[in-house]
Amino acid sequence: MHRSSSLVVLVLMFACAHEDGAGAPDLESTGADPDPTTGPTPSTDPPTTTGDPPPSADSSSGDDPEDTTGVASTGEVGPGCGDGVIDPGEACDDSFAGNREDAACLPTCMLASCGDGYVHAGVEDCDFGAGNSNAYGGCAPNTCLWGPRCGDGQITPGDELCDPGVPVDPRNGGVSCTPICRFDGRIVFLSSQQYTGDLGGVSGADLKCQTLAKAFDPGHAHRYRAWLSDAVSEPATSFEHGAMFAATPYVLRSGVLVAASFDDLILHGPKVGITLTDTLETFYDWRVWTHTTHEGIAVPDDHHCANWTVNSPDSGAIIGVNAVAPDSPDLKAWTDERWWTRQMEKGCNTAARLYCFEN
Repeated sequence: MHRSSSLVVLVLMFACAHEDGAGAPDLESTGADPDPTTGPTPSTDPPTTTGDPPPSADSSSGDDPEDTTGVASTGEVGPGCGDGVIDPGEACDDSFAGNREDAACLPTCMLASCGDGYVHAGVEDCDFGAGNSNAYGGCAPNTCLWGPRCGDGQITPGDELCDPGVPVDPRNGGVSCTPICRFDGRIVFLSSQQYTGDLGGVSGADLKCQTLAKAFDPGHAHRYRAWLSDAVSEPATSFEHGAMFAATPYVLRSGVLVAASFDDLILHGPKVGITLTDTLETFYDWRVWTHTTHEGIAVPDDHHCANWTVNSPDSGAIIGVNAVAPDSPDLKAWTDERWWTRQMEKGCNTAARLYCFEN
């Protein structure tokens, strides 16, 4: 009876252990009850593991013996451009303070040279790099010295009408030269070429003036017009004038004042004869095609070489005289009677010049 009771107790204990999972003791394999208080005896062998090694004892400091990012600088300059030593790949090195964009040694440790885009102080005037050229206003590519430019004290034909460093003749009210190397006024010149009355109309005469002006004033050549009238055109209506141009004088190519404005020209005539040509030649007593009164309007007849399209001696037109010598007995008549624009009629086969005005 006692043995049966013991067997029942053992069966119940086995059933409960099976329900609790892997933690139940295996009585048949061990043959003895485990000691619930002491547990298994610790092993003396080092543990084997495939995971990461445990942190070192000083891991809390954040220092890595091979990590140099936390090492304080000593203040010494390492090898390289700016250390004052010419290292491999450097042409020069005058230190951080000496390597400058305007010095002999550039911040790149390369020697300064013309064309590098930097101006070497005391050696170069300019340096536009790839933009260096021998053109007017440019920087010479081989020397990095300024080429001809406005303000250099010399007049460069084709690019300048004047230069602020070159004085104008004050005896005839010379007009000042502006910082853009143009006179403070509009140019008037006598054509270096002579033409018959077949000018191709007033527009053809304008074109002749513009062609001549291209040689010395190419950027403004399109603004020049002939002082000429016919049945449909006259300076009083085709030339720009009025309040906007009241203080804009007409000047010779030498800067000598001809008239203070268009209105001054028609009221008082030119102060000096229009003697200088587009080629800077000086002429007196030359015939000039005009068919225009001193007021800038057409002479009231049809004598204008059939609107400036014929060169026949059977047709005629009015001419002026560009100037007379200062000691000429005709000077008073030339001045008072406005001979400059209306002196007499000539046949259309006559060779005469043109007055060309910047408009």
